Amino acid sequence: MGIIDKILGKSDKISVEEYEELDLGEYETEIVEGETFVKVAEVTGLGEVPEIRRQIYEGNIVIADIAFIKHDKLTLDRILKDLKQLADDIGGDIVGLGEDYVIITPTGIKIDRNKIRGVIG
Repeated sequence: MGIIDKILGKSDKISVEEYEELDLGEYETEIVEGETFVKVAEVTGLGEVPEIRRQIYEGNIVIADIAFIKHDKLTLDRILKDLKQLADDIGGDIVGLGEDYVIITPTGIKIDRNKIRGVIG
């Protein structure tokens, strides 16, 4: 018996016929496509930001009504900064819709900034 056999133990060769086929079907999980919802949030202060964040992480699109906090510039700026950072961190997007709404999207969903217009003619 050589030194390698003493360290690793005796190496017995196993033939291919000795292997057993395992059925892993019971361990495989079915991939379920998640549903994406468009949620509407009424933002009245910093308290709504964690719920908006949770919704975005769950893959939902959030339309945030910021009309109630437009008069509080400091709070508005902080909330918009937090939501922009969230969108940047997860690869989502954020865009203002008029003066009263902000749309925040989850990972992989981008917002086209071009408006759809009908053809005149």
